[in-house]
Amino acid sequence: MRNKDEILGYVIWRKTNLYPWEIDSLDENFLDTAFKIAEDIKNGMNDIKFFSLESENYPKLLSEIQRPPYGIFCLGDCGVLKGEMFSIVGTRKSSGYGESLARRFARELSKEFIIVSGMAYGIDSKAHEGAIEGGYTVAVLASGVDVPSPRGNSSLYREILKKGCVISPYAPGDEAKRYRFVERNSIIAGLSIGTLVIEAPKKSGSLITASMAADFGRDVFAIPGDVGKYRSEGTNHLIKTGAMMVTDPSDILEYYGKNFEEKKVSNPVYDLVKKGFGDPEEIADVLGIPIVDVLSELSELEIDGLVQKRPDDIYRPL
Repeated sequence: MRNKDEILGYVIWRKTNLYPWEIDSLDENFLDTAFKIAEDIKNGMNDIKFFSLESENYPKLLSEIQRPPYGIFCLGDCGVLKGEMFSIVGTRKSSGYGESLARRFARELSKEFIIVSGMAYGIDSKAHEGAIEGGYTVAVLASGVDVPSPRGNSSLYREILKKGCVISPYAPGDEAKRYRFVERNSIIAGLSIGTLVIEAPKKSGSLITASMAADFGRDVFAIPGDVGKYRSEGTNHLIKTGAMMVTDPSDILEYYGKNFEEKKVSNPVYDLVKKGFGDPEEIADVLGIPIVDVLSELSELEIDGLVQKRPDDIYRPL
């Protein structure tokens, strides 16, 4: 941070953009606390950085939205904020199928984009995990960047710091509050050239993110789901109202003119299936790994179109 003027600007912005119920939460020492945060950041404490709207490190797309945050705090590899970003979001109460899709799409798309999500349980978490496998990721928090939110995702938080960064418009030390998630969602949409929704009920924060993305003039994509399933109501509604339907990562990559070559995966589970080992329990015995890991891998291979599950629960290669 160049000087205390930036953090003072942040304080003024935050105080003038408060929700009514937030006003009482600012005690008389708020300004002193803000200046202490500024001093800590200036001295490199906790490795937290602050980028104001005037900073060259402030993400360009985010600066173009209506009422962008005056500044953002960043922890981790903040250099990834200069990359082209794409967001993947969805319900916290996701199915195994939806989580496999999130991981796969994020893994493939991260070869061309920095994947953005909200580090929530369910689809968000799997999107971050897939991105870490293939590239880099950014988590947008409704808490300070030094406060993992939710706490149960602390291990994922640490992995994200190694392969990307966490950002927030809220000061270090702030705990997440329910009413802050709308602003968090607007930042996710604002950072991204496009947003993909995977599994979302009709009343879902993911639909708010998609709506904001559309309002910002960004692209909105959705994966269709089973008719009548509550997890699919939101995504199917998005498609009916104009979102682009996708069923494979290549749909998105081709839309943006990115080169995409589908690579046949080579891993021990797939190799055994190709050799005729189609029983998951048999595969687990041969490899000496838990059956749940084998089933998870087979599920992803099936989604990738590399294996097929027969009615007798035996897998065969395609």
